[in-house]
Amino acid sequence: MSASAPSDLAVAFRSLARRLKEGSSDDVPAAAIATARAGVDAAISAAAAVLGSGASAEAVAAAIQARKAREWTDDDLAAIQRCANEAAAAIRGLKTP
Repeated sequence: MSASAPSDLAVAFRSLARRLKEGSSDDVPAAAIATARAGVDAAISAAAAVLGSGASAEAVAAAIQARKAREWTDDDLAAIQRCANEAAAAIRGLKTP
């Protein structure tokens, strides 16, 4: 994911559960799903730590949206972007060839 605006990142976090479910077909080994889920959960927890929010995708998204533009630092925005990228990478790992 390229650099995103905070509102785009909020949408990305809100879509994680849906994307994880869509990637978890019967053809995907249970271990791969568990690994992807752990990666998504770790990314959400890391984002929550940056934002001081609850450690759920919805809480992270709400915290992103609640933060005013002038309150964002480049470092915080970059950290949240990295977390979104890590979650997306974990989900992409479910793709079957």
